[in-house]
Amino acid sequence: MAVPLVEPYDMAAAAKLPRNTVAWQVSADRAVLVIHDMQDRIVGSFDGSRSPAVELVHNVGKLRDTCRDLGVPIVFTVRGTAAGRPTVEPGEGDLVVDAEVGEPYAALRDVLDAHARDQLVLVGVRAHAACLMAAGGPYLAGSQVFAVADAIADLSLDEHRQAISSAAEYGAMTTTASRVIGELLGVLT
Repeated sequence: MAVPLVEPYDMAAAAKLPRNTVAWQVSADRAVLVIHDMQDRIVGSFDGSRSPAVELVHNVGKLRDTCRDLGVPIVFTVRGTAAGRPTVEPGEGDLVVDAEVGEPYAALRDVLDAHARDQLVLVGVRAHAACLMAAGGPYLAGSQVFAVADAIADLSLDEHRQAISSAAEYGAMTTTASRVIGELLGVLT
């Protein structure tokens, strides 16, 4: 699997939120965190010392830690072993779903149902594709999908902005890592 090298871009500029078509809040008793393709060979296509990689790894790690502390289920989607080891490590009890085996959205539906959850918080590399599929996919119908703009990275600034705009247009709630953490902790309403 060839992963293109990504030119650095400003995460703050990329994470500017579009107008949402929905107005949801993340709730710790309704959410599942999905960490998408955060494997070293994929994340390694970014310069790890520059934006957006620095913010991506930091924000995904903070979201993972907050969700873990609050008992929010965490799902890691991976691209088999060819993409390398996770850069943000799964913990005990976290589910790892290989996106190349079976139907990953069916697996997410199973997690939602098993935990009586109806919200997906999506982060990671090219996670907007997962956001769009989740927002419009039959397996996840009825789920509230959150695209965390500063915990997603893409192939360029333009593609990142387009991804966030498209996620909002297709019915996902675009938000930021700090807002999600505040809502999960109950300090933002």
